[in-house]
Amino acid sequence: MKVAIPTETNGGLSSIVYNHFGMAPTYTVIEIINNEIKDVEIIDNTSDHFGGSESPVDLLLKKNVGIVICSNLGPHAMIALRDLGFDIFFTKRDNVKEIVENFISGKLQRFYEDKASCDKKL
Repeated sequence: MKVAIPTETNGGLSSIVYNHFGMAPTYTVIEIINNEIKDVEIIDNTSDHFGGSESPVDLLLKKNVGIVICSNLGPHAMIALRDLGFDIFFTKRDNVKEIVENFISGKLQRFYEDKASCDKKL
């Protein structure tokens, strides 16, 4: 499975989750196989937020991501991700390695309709 986390920098597993999904400078994509990190890829956010023609969701679809883990998610992004079948999890502001370890161990909470968005319903 592939997991994407919006991140501040291209620091890989040491990067910190970015506080706004769509405006993240990078997305760290982690491939997890048998509950182990097998691959880490950094994607620059070249979406329409930064003058590109695609949405952040489109960028992740191209990389076959199925799970997004973030600390804050706006309602439009949440709907787009859900409509395309992404599973979405909430994390506190932490580094990617800790976030992935928490995900693998089942410690992260799923975003729900009444619980997720930048409008402070968290």
